[in-house]
Amino acid sequence: MTKQNKKCFCPFVSPYFSMKILQLSPQFPFPLTDGGKISIANMTRALVSSSCEVHILCMVHTMPTQEEIQHFEEYSGAQCICIVNNTRNTPLAILKSLFDFHAPLYIRKHRSSAFTDEIDRYLLEHTFDAILCDHTAMAESGIFASKQSGLPCIVRMHNIEYVIWKRYAERLSILDPRRWYMEKQARVLRTMEIELSKNIHHLAMITQNDVEHIQSLSTHISASYIPVGIDTELFKPNTVMASSTRMIHATTYDWIHNVEALEWFIAEILPEMRSRYSAELVLLGKQMPEHFRNSTIPGLIGKGFVDDINAELQLAGIYIAPLFVGGGIRIKILEAMSAGLPVIASPVSAEGILAKREDGLIICSSKEEWIQEISRLMMNPELASELGNKARTFVKQYHSWEHSASLLKQVIQTLIA
Repeated sequence: MTKQNKKCFCPFVSPYFSMKILQLSPQFPFPLTDGGKISIANMTRALVSSSCEVHILCMVHTMPTQEEIQHFEEYSGAQCICIVNNTRNTPLAILKSLFDFHAPLYIRKHRSSAFTDEIDRYLLEHTFDAILCDHTAMAESGIFASKQSGLPCIVRMHNIEYVIWKRYAERLSILDPRRWYMEKQARVLRTMEIELSKNIHHLAMITQNDVEHIQSLSTHISASYIPVGIDTELFKPNTVMASSTRMIHATTYDWIHNVEALEWFIAEILPEMRSRYSAELVLLGKQMPEHFRNSTIPGLIGKGFVDDINAELQLAGIYIAPLFVGGGIRIKILEAMSAGLPVIASPVSAEGILAKREDGLIICSSKEEWIQEISRLMMNPELASELGNKARTFVKQYHSWEHSASLLKQVIQTLIA
């Protein structure tokens, strides 16, 4: 267990704190390499910048270095403690879950006596106003902390987890044994997710769709829509001349569904675009498979991790977002829109984003639609530019971190009162 004694608060924050929050995270949210980390770290940062004192306990596979923890503290303004707990889907963990009909793998792997011991110790040493958890994974820990302290507990549900497992199962063949396993996990997870939600004081959902879905499962669930934010000063267009025939996509490749969706796009859509317009597809992100990075497929450029995603976005004309399994919201889509790019996405990928075609978000359900919509933008660069400008306007209006933090603070203040 590692603890930083020095508090490194953002220089623009007032020394007066309106409330003190204990935040529980299933991962160390730094560096900002994927949507989950971006969402957790930036909400923490926005709360601190709005005069909240935040202490965050993070569950980690391996302990970050002191320097990494300090960098996160300097970025967010929060005090951070990391506790080691392996939450990977190991063969042993999967095997044990086969015989557990009450706790699904997703919940089981986030149970940690070391983590609850640290919560207990921390609550004895500090006084807080509220408990804030990220993801359903932290709901049990949040309920424990709430019972120990008598404080209200809020869970930011970045997605409804059982939906992801259910969608994954539906994409598998009925003869595939993995389908049976995924369906069982989805059923058990659904039951447990409902029970946990009923015992949480409030759920902060990042899409309105998820609010309606979770409340349809039980009348005893309190939930509201608190959107994710985007740093529109970091992700913005500039005067660089972009290529109207360059498509781009950024993701993390350790989630199999991201890879499968890209493999579909590369096999079904890219060859047609390459043939018609000499188009190219640039892929960004950590842990990129070698068959993407060193591909000999015409038009495919696998760059992997880059320090400045915005600089790469500015060179492209279209952001593509194919995804068939998922939940919550795709922050990378919002970042691309903020950077002034029109986005073409699958229904699952665009889920939760309230933008429409006229806001620069185009949804495609079939191969033919993908080819038609991409062609339309590549043949009309002026239209692509116009939609990109509208996309940025949409993000600036509806997805600022200041607005999101303000809504979350209102919920917490109401619960405290």
